[in-house]
Amino acid sequence: MALDDHKEQIVVKRHNGLNTVVYYLVWIFIVVFGLLGLINVYGSINTLTSGRFDWVSLIFGLLLVGFAGLLWFKKDTLRTEYEYSFTRIGPKCTLDVSQVLNNSKRKYLAEIPLDMVESAGSVNHPSFQRYLSGKDIKKHNWFLNRDADLTYLYFVKNGVKHLAVIEPSPDIKTLITTRNALNFGVWQGEKTA
Repeated sequence: MALDDHKEQIVVKRHNGLNTVVYYLVWIFIVVFGLLGLINVYGSINTLTSGRFDWVSLIFGLLLVGFAGLLWFKKDTLRTEYEYSFTRIGPKCTLDVSQVLNNSKRKYLAEIPLDMVESAGSVNHPSFQRYLSGKDIKKHNWFLNRDADLTYLYFVKNGVKHLAVIEPSPDIKTLITTRNALNFGVWQGEKTA
């Protein structure tokens, strides 16, 4: 079956200078904490030969090595991108959302069938606040730039209420809001000044 419409978008952080500095600082901390931790662990093991084991050095060394390991596993979150993929096959439209970490790890987050979306619009619209303050709603912030033209999608999937905030490009936003991708009356539009 041929695709009627397909559009992909990669969302990157526009002002990325601070994240880059922090990313390289994290690498320095990984090396420093890892080396200091290994030195302390090695030193405490060497005290076994003197008959007096140094528990403090061992615990401190293991904590440093553990912290270096934690930084190692979390460092890629400083270089996060989101990928949106809009697909229309016949009357069925879906929006797939993925998270890309450091251009190397891809995590599939969700497939949103747009016919399941009950409300959508700009986060500046009053309807967004109503859903944001609702109870038992799973919230997803799938955007990077707070100053972007953010859009919310409220939907129920597998009995769970979801509120996703995305930053679609004008092309993706046009595909979502036009040509019957959403059911009638779902799009709340922009807040008027």
